[in-house]
Amino acid sequence: MFSKPKIIFYGFIFAMVIPLFAQTIDLPAIFIDTKQKCLDNKVTEKIPATMKVLDGATNNVADSAKGTLYDIGIKVRGQSSAMFPKPGYSIEIRDDKGEGTDVSMFGLPPSDDWVLHGPYVDKSMLRNALAYWLFRQAGRYAPRTKHFDLYINGVYRGVYVMVEKIKRGKYRVNISKLKETDIAGDSLTGGYLWAFDKVGTNTGGGGSNNQGGIEAEGFNTSDGLNVILHYPKKANIQKQQEEYLKKYLNDLEALFMNGKNGDGYDKYVDLASAVDYVLHQEITNNGDSYWCSFFLYKPKDKGGKNGKEFKEGKVTLGPPWDFNLAMSNGGMMGMGGGGNSWQIESKGGMGGGGMGGFGFGGGMGGMGSLKAPNWLIGLWKRSDYQSEMKKRWAELRSGVWHTKVMDAYLDSMKTYLKNAADRNFKRWPNLGQNSGQGDTDPEPMKYCNGSGSSGMKMGMGGNNANTWDGEVEHLRTKMKERMQWMDQKFGFTEPANPVVTEPVDPSIHEPDWQHDKDTADVDVDTDTDVEVADSTKQQGDNNDTIPKPLYMDDFSRLAPMNFFAVNGDHIDVQTTLGGTFALLDLNGTVLYKTRIKAGLTTLKIPSKARNKHWIATLNGKMLNR
Repeated sequence: MFSKPKIIFYGFIFAMVIPLFAQTIDLPAIFIDTKQKCLDNKVTEKIPATMKVLDGATNNVADSAKGTLYDIGIKVRGQSSAMFPKPGYSIEIRDDKGEGTDVSMFGLPPSDDWVLHGPYVDKSMLRNALAYWLFRQAGRYAPRTKHFDLYINGVYRGVYVMVEKIKRGKYRVNISKLKETDIAGDSLTGGYLWAFDKVGTNTGGGGSNNQGGIEAEGFNTSDGLNVILHYPKKANIQKQQEEYLKKYLNDLEALFMNGKNGDGYDKYVDLASAVDYVLHQEITNNGDSYWCSFFLYKPKDKGGKNGKEFKEGKVTLGPPWDFNLAMSNGGMMGMGGGGNSWQIESKGGMGGGGMGGFGFGGGMGGMGSLKAPNWLIGLWKRSDYQSEMKKRWAELRSGVWHTKVMDAYLDSMKTYLKNAADRNFKRWPNLGQNSGQGDTDPEPMKYCNGSGSSGMKMGMGGNNANTWDGEVEHLRTKMKERMQWMDQKFGFTEPANPVVTEPVDPSIHEPDWQHDKDTADVDVDTDTDVEVADSTKQQGDNNDTIPKPLYMDDFSRLAPMNFFAVNGDHIDVQTTLGGTFALLDLNGTVLYKTRIKAGLTTLKIPSKARNKHWIATLNGKMLNR
């Protein structure tokens, strides 16, 4: 009979049964050692720890000593999810002085801050990854993800997801750096990054949501919304900067108060982002939508070339965040359920409450101000906004949000995660049962005094298939039902096959940051304005060279390098790539095609494409407005 082998790991004994020890796994693996310190949701500050990362095509636990070693700070993250026995964690990669240092994780662009998401009530283990992928498919930044196996203090913790934390940065929310001296003029106007959210998301430990109130993290707008400052954070923002942002939001809110219908909103809100964000929240049927985990940003105002064509940095909606209870997985208080209704309409007329009329009193950790912005609800009611929604929906559903495109993504993830799911649900045998807060951990965290249960039980997952495959297929089915319901509401019929399957810019998914050079990108941490190239010059030809990006001061997306705009009967195409530009109708018929070079190209809309709904493509991929 075999005895349990032991290996020395970071100075503690790593005991495992032979099958797991000998197993070669097909996911990356992370091994964290907390140095015999407790790591639970009562820890309010990141504790020092070490982390080793194995990132081969295949990995073996026995090779953990060969992994790349990092010093980190770590704590449990989240609020309701912090009470799960399989919680998420926030980590900061640290240098030898204990300061944050940027490193790449699993090939993703370097940063010091990362989130280790622990899918527990989401037993498909795919909801966050799918939601972020969908938003990137629309050509906009959302956190990139990588699944991996996690071990803490020698104990297997299951399948986790490495997620890029939402923060300002070149490869994340790409807005200008705001200096302490930027307190007047155009320099005061951005960039800013915030969330409408619960108090406590930037202070305290996991599950602690009232560490000093809103004054410790941001401010309330005139309409009572919690503005949680993420950049600059409350401790770093200057008084003039906070006052500027507060007035900007209050002025926006005033357009929809006292019977006003919002005329002039386009001076404050980027319409294209407001359309894409709402469509994304609705297609995912996100019960948390609009009232919490709602990120927005405001870029800096900048003048165009030689001070002409001044462009405002408007409030831009996104990136999206937190989809554990979306896509028909919300078993708590009806959140994210399978019913067909507009999430944004269920958030209307709530007074001081939230969650579709489920009001919170002031005694629940500062949650009394949680509600959807009245300006967004007012925007939804406008006919011009609804018209843009229907047009954009038709474009996305004919292409990158087509059913067959989503099927291909889910099929690939089912193949990739099959063996990992088997491991995870042996560790967490919660298939076929309601799961949530207070569940017992079969192998409780080491060095903590808890019994493995985190208090009162509260089931939150809304589906209880008996197999992982059943969970994934439930997700697929509910997403298709939601798509079809929205098709009906928008008067749209999905074509048999997708017109396009990818956005034009591949870096939205996998940035080629290793080869990034000053001539190929612009670091927004520098405070030098980017000179706009002369639009009459056509740099490069086709895909032979990639010139310096021609930033045309368009702030409707995070990386404005490849896009088009319609001006009357003309199309302005801005791109760093050369190639074939085409207009296709929603069934894929080519209405117009021509070769363009890198830079700015102005084309007259051909007669065949006038008064028709079309999709613009570059080299066969979707080009965003």
